[in-house]
Amino acid sequence: MSDAPAASDGPFEEQRQIYDLLSQETRHLILQFILGHPEHLPSLDELAYMMPKNKAAIGDQLEVLSDNDIIDCYRYPPNEGARDLPSQFYGLTEHGVEILYEYNYLRGLPVARALYDNTRLSEKAQRHRDAPRPELPAAVTDALTIDDNGGTDFNRLERFIRERKGNTHSVDDQIIVAKAFYHAEIGPDEEGIKRTELMGSLDIDIDYRPRTVLNHLVDAGVLAQTAPPGPDVFAISERLDEIVNGHVTEEAEANLEALIAHIDDELEVTALSEDAAERDGPQTQVSAPSIAVADGAGRTIRSILATEFSLEPEQVTDFLRSGDPVDRLNTAVGAIKSSEEVRESEDYGRIVFVRPAYRYRLTEQAMDLV
Repeated sequence: MSDAPAASDGPFEEQRQIYDLLSQETRHLILQFILGHPEHLPSLDELAYMMPKNKAAIGDQLEVLSDNDIIDCYRYPPNEGARDLPSQFYGLTEHGVEILYEYNYLRGLPVARALYDNTRLSEKAQRHRDAPRPELPAAVTDALTIDDNGGTDFNRLERFIRERKGNTHSVDDQIIVAKAFYHAEIGPDEEGIKRTELMGSLDIDIDYRPRTVLNHLVDAGVLAQTAPPGPDVFAISERLDEIVNGHVTEEAEANLEALIAHIDDELEVTALSEDAAERDGPQTQVSAPSIAVADGAGRTIRSILATEFSLEPEQVTDFLRSGDPVDRLNTAVGAIKSSEEVRESEDYGRIVFVRPAYRYRLTEQAMDLV
């Protein structure tokens, strides 16, 4: 048809041609009534009833829109033999949805639907409206669905996410989470919520891990990831169960001395036990010093640490007091914790480094899309 856009001479010329395509009066009305139709698939008779145009004029412009892949004729063969039921319906294509989204037509969906719902239909128009019809492509249906929660229209936000993250498996979960943030009013001016609070605070059900979904939404610019005020990392003493930023080395050294005291106490108890056994039982010749017996495989903390650090048992104490005290402490306590033969004392523990949990909230850009 002569109304089809010619070859583009540049982006501005292409925009002008699309604008001309959509803004022609009859075509504009056709698109408005397709958007407003309950199924977004009106028949020719329905369009003729709603518009002050004759069928021939409407048919010509339907052809123009179809030639430009804005709409398509969706046929429903089961109706072909039925009396007074249409078998051809007109609805948007996926390309048509993209064009209407780009030119802000989809923002008028709620108004177009309200206009259609408040129009008194003739018996024939109502029969056509209620007639069985084919299904639109899923992408078209999703884009034209009006969210019923509070009348909020999420089409632009959903479209925005799908354009940027449509190639990710969790895109549906991303849309669910973005909507939940909006309904919970976690906007740019709010503190936000932690990842661990996501499921409980928003009462949502998603298939993919929250971390994955949140990272994608941050990357798309839908959510902002913010760190709470304060240090980037917190050093926490397991012994004190307190933050020890500013005196980490001192706390590590105090823990090491407590660990060394535990080693000495354990060896002393072992030696005393041997002495008691020698006094109470028959005298037997000992082929090695009692300290070596105490350091038998897996019997003492010192023997476990000697194995961990590849040292002779007698070298363990000096080794713990050398080098980086935090590294020495954490490695030693980790080895003790992993052993089933000894138990650590409450007088020492690791120095654990924890990053404060990020918080998440909607961006200004996301709010502008709703």
